[in-house]
Amino acid sequence: MIQFKHIRSRIAFTFLTVVIAIQLAGLVPLKYALVKHANRLAEEQMEVGERVFVNLLQHNTQSLKQATQVLAADYAFREAVATNDAETIASALESYQGRIHAQVAYFVSQDEAMVIGTQESESAISGSAAHQEFVQAIIENQTGTLKFELVDGKPYQLIAVPVKAPEVIGWVVMGFAVDNRLAAQIKQLTHLDVTFVQKTHQHDWALVTGTANHELSNLLVKTVSDVYAQKLSLHKVDLDGITYHLKIRSLHETKDEALLVVLQGSVEPYLQDLNTLFKVMIFLTLLGVVIFAALIWYVSRKTTEPIATLVKNADDIAMGNYDKPIQVTSTDEIGLLATALNSMREAVLQRSLRIQRLAFNDELTGLSNRLAFTQGVHQAMLAHAQSNAKLSILVINIHRFKPINQTLGRDFGDDLLRHVGQVLKQHVLSEQDMVARLDADEFAVLLQHADQAQATRFADAIQQVFEQPVQVQGQAIDVQAGMGIALYPEHGMDEESLLNHAETALQESRLKKTPWIVYNTSLEIDQSETLTLISDLKEAIQQNQLLLYIQPKVDVTTRRALGGEALIRWVHPQKGMIFPDQFIPFAEQTGIISDLTQWMLRRACEALADFKKQGLHISLAVNLSTRDLNNMELPQQIADLLAAHGLTTKSLKLEITEGSLMQDPERAEIVVRKLAAMGLHLAIDDFGTGYSSLAYLRQLPVQELKIDRSFVMFMDKNAGDASIVKSTIDLAHNLGLIVVAEGIENELVLNQLAKLGCNEGQGYFIGKPMPEKDFSIWLERWQGQNDIDIDIGDDFNYAVNPLDIEPAPQDPYTLDNLN
Repeated sequence: MIQFKHIRSRIAFTFLTVVIAIQLAGLVPLKYALVKHANRLAEEQMEVGERVFVNLLQHNTQSLKQATQVLAADYAFREAVATNDAETIASALESYQGRIHAQVAYFVSQDEAMVIGTQESESAISGSAAHQEFVQAIIENQTGTLKFELVDGKPYQLIAVPVKAPEVIGWVVMGFAVDNRLAAQIKQLTHLDVTFVQKTHQHDWALVTGTANHELSNLLVKTVSDVYAQKLSLHKVDLDGITYHLKIRSLHETKDEALLVVLQGSVEPYLQDLNTLFKVMIFLTLLGVVIFAALIWYVSRKTTEPIATLVKNADDIAMGNYDKPIQVTSTDEIGLLATALNSMREAVLQRSLRIQRLAFNDELTGLSNRLAFTQGVHQAMLAHAQSNAKLSILVINIHRFKPINQTLGRDFGDDLLRHVGQVLKQHVLSEQDMVARLDADEFAVLLQHADQAQATRFADAIQQVFEQPVQVQGQAIDVQAGMGIALYPEHGMDEESLLNHAETALQESRLKKTPWIVYNTSLEIDQSETLTLISDLKEAIQQNQLLLYIQPKVDVTTRRALGGEALIRWVHPQKGMIFPDQFIPFAEQTGIISDLTQWMLRRACEALADFKKQGLHISLAVNLSTRDLNNMELPQQIADLLAAHGLTTKSLKLEITEGSLMQDPERAEIVVRKLAAMGLHLAIDDFGTGYSSLAYLRQLPVQELKIDRSFVMFMDKNAGDASIVKSTIDLAHNLGLIVVAEGIENELVLNQLAKLGCNEGQGYFIGKPMPEKDFSIWLERWQGQNDIDIDIGDDFNYAVNPLDIEPAPQDPYTLDNLN
C-alpha cells in the first residue's frame, strides 16, 4: 500500500484515483459500444449492398430484355427468321451484339433446327460439346428472365426473348460474361468488394473474378467453401487478421455446379473512424484528469494548510513552547480543532508547571523529594570533596504507618507525615541541612557538617521526641521510628551508594528493632547470607530438612498435661541446627512463611494422629502469620487436613499475634471468623507487646489469651510485672477468655500464677521445646512427678545431622540417648 507523508497527498491521490477509475469505467463501455457500432454499420452496409445488388440484377434484366425485344420485334429480322435467311439473321445479331456489348448472341428456332450465332459467339464457345451445352441452356431459359449459366466452365448472364410471327418461331438470346466489368459495376454501386466464385463438375470452388486483391480473393475462396454450407444471411470471418462481413448469393446452382457472388465489407474503415473518435475521447479524458488533478491538488493544499499550521503548533507544544497561543481564524472543524489544541496547550502548560514543582518537591509535606534530595547530596559531596569535610545521611522510617493509615484513615496518616516532616526540620543542625520525603513513610535528612557522633546525637534527639505520644487531629498516638545512618566519605563516594547504604542500615535497624544503626560493610554480608538462607529454606521445605518440636503446656492449678505448642526447627546440611529467630523474620518478609505454615499444619496433624493412635488425647497449637490471616483459602485448607487425618477441631489450636491482626484488620477479621465458625480454638499470642486493646480483642471470636514471657519470667522478683500479670488475668477472665502464661522458669512462678487464677502455662520449668518423639516420654514422666528436672530441648548438642541418623536401633531423640 502506498504510504504518503502528507494528508494533502493522500486526499489528492484518493480523489484522482476515483476520477481516473470513473473515466476508465466510462471509456471501457464506450470502446465496447464503438466496436459494436462499427459492426452494426458494417452489417447495415452489407444489407444495403445486397439490396443494391438485387436491384442491379433486376435493372439489368429489364434493360437487356427491352434491348433484346427491340431486335426480336424488328420486322426485317422477323422476316429473315421466317424465310430462314441465316446470313441476315447473323448480320442482325452481330450488329445488335455490338450495340449492347454482349459477348454471346444466338438465334434458336422453335423446332431447334436452326441455331445461328455470331462469329464472336462461336469464338467464345469453342467445341461442339460446349456449343451444345450453350444451346441446351438457351432452350431451358425461355422465360424471358436473366439467368446465370455455366457454359464451357465459364459463367454467363443469359436473356432469351421470343420471336413471334405472330406465333413464337424462335428465340433471340444475348449472353454477358461474368467478368471484372460486372464486378466493378457492382462495387461502384454497393461500395463493397465483389467476388464471383464457381464450382463445376470438373473442379472444386475456384475464383472467377473479383474486386479484391488476389491474395485476399484466394483466402475468400477457401473461406466460402466452409461458410456457404452454414446457410446464414450474414457471415463474419477473419481474413488475414481483418474482420469481414460476407453476404453470399447463389446465382446458379445445380447438383454439380454452382455460381456464387460474395459481397464483402471490412469493419476496419468504420473502426478507424470510431477509433479516431475514441482517441479524441481519451485525449479529452486525460485533459480532464490533468485539470481535475490540478484542481484537487489546489483544493487539498488549501484544505490542509490550516492542519499543517496546527501540526507545527503541536510540534511547538511538544518541544515545550507553551507560551504562544494558537491563532483561530475559522469556525469550521479546523477552527474547533485549533480551539481544542489551545485548551490542551493551556492544560499542558499548567500541568508542566505543576510537574516542575513536583519534580523537586513532595506535594503532601512540602519537603524536597527523592530527586531533589539526591541532587542536594551530590552538590554537598562536590563541595566537601576539596576540604575532605564530612557529611551524614539519615534515612528514617515510621513504624506501623500502614496499619495506622488503614485504622485511623488516610487523612490522619497524611497529617502524621506532615507532623513528622516538621519535627525533622525543627531538629536539623544547621540551615544548610536538608529534609526530604523519599517514600510513603520514609524520610531522609542530609546533615551538611556532621560526623558519626553528631549524626547519632541527632538520631537520639529524634528518638526522644517520638518517645512522647504525638498529637494528630486531637488524638495522641505513639510513633516509633527506625533510622539508618551513612557517612561521607567512609560509606560512599557518590550519592546513590551513600543513600543505598543508609537504607541498608535502616533495614538492619528494623530487623534488630533498634532505634538507629550506622552502616558498616558487615551489613552487606548479613544481607548476602540472608539471601542465601532464603534460597536454602525453599529447598529445605522440599527436601524435608525441617523438624517439628513441641513445647509442653499444662494446667497451672492441677498441673495436668494438656498438650503443647508446635514449633519448627531447621537442620541445615552445612550449618547445622538453625533456630526460628534466624529464619522466621525474613520468611515473613518474602512470603515463604505461608509455605512454612502449611508445613507446620500438616506435621502437627500427622503428630496428633500418631498421638491419637497411642491413646493420647491432647491438643497442639500452631502459630499463624500476617500473610496466613490474609489467605481466604486457609480455613478450607485446615478443614481438609483435619479430615484427611481423622481429627476434630478440638485437637488443633491456632495462635495469632496482635501485630498480625493489625496489619490488615478487616481482612484478618474475616479469616478469623471463618476459623472460629469451624469450631477451632483461637488464641492471642504475645499479649502486651503489641498495640491492640482488650476492647478490640473483645470483638474477635477468640477463646484464649497468652501473656508474653517478658511479663512472666521475673514476676517473682518484680512486683510491677506481677501486678501487670494479675490485671491481665482479671481483665481476660472478665471477657470470658482462658489465660495462658508463657516463660515459666521456676516452681515459684508456677505457684504464684496458680494463686492469681491463671489457667494454663508453659516454660522451661515445665519443659523446653523437644522433638515430637520425646513428647510422649516427657508426658509419661510428667504425669509421674510434678517436678521434672530432665533437660530436654533446644540446648541439645547434636554431634551429627539428625536427618542423617537412622531411627533404629538407637534413636538420638529418645531420653535414654541424651548426654
